[in-house]
Amino acid sequence: MIRKQPVPVRMPHHGHAAGRSLEAELLGDEERPVVRRPPTRAVKLAGVATGAIVLFAAVSAASFLAGNRPTGPEQSPAAAPAAINGASALRPDVLSAELGGARPQPATAPARHGAPPAADPPAESAVVVPPSNLVVGPNPQVDVVRRFFELLPANPADASRLLSRDLLGGDAGDFVASWDDVQAITIESTTLRPDGTVLAVVSMQERTGRWMRVEQVFRLTDTTVPRIVAAEVLSAQRS
Repeated sequence: MIRKQPVPVRMPHHGHAAGRSLEAELLGDEERPVVRRPPTRAVKLAGVATGAIVLFAAVSAASFLAGNRPTGPEQSPAAAPAAINGASALRPDVLSAELGGARPQPATAPARHGAPPAADPPAESAVVVPPSNLVVGPNPQVDVVRRFFELLPANPADASRLLSRDLLGGDAGDFVASWDDVQAITIESTTLRPDGTVLAVVSMQERTGRWMRVEQVFRLTDTTVPRIVAAEVLSAQRS
């Protein structure tokens, strides 16, 4: 008969137990979390100062590059157009030449072949008689300016009688001839200003078909029948 032998019992080795105990003491059961200290106030200020320095350096560099960028040849400012006043402000040929960039030629009446030359308009005498059909109302200055443009361009000689002798220059010939190239006038507005002057806005159609819009200021005498003594062009443009 074979007898069942008892299983031998192993006893833990003293050396292995001691090693495991030491390892557990050194490593611990779990890793302990690392605690970080919050940044101090000095560190925060140092960070802000560093960021400000970097930003200032970037702005300075951009300004330097922009200042040294070539801008090309310098352009001289455009010259302001010369003011048109006095007798020239009443001549459409002068206004048309100013808009076209050319100087006007002396106005001359067209020659007529086979017929005796027409007599020039008489020089203005010391006492100028206004047109007999002139009627003024509560605003005589405005009425005179409107009548002045209504007589143009069909009757420039009659319109010249509403101008003072000094403004016309003593001879209506050039004034009358300067209106030969205008075939129609549209009065847009005539307004009495607080200083007593009259602001007029008119559109003139030249014989070429083009229109010229003009804003003018007129100064008149303070009489029963006012007389135009000064004129100035505020603006003129083609439309």
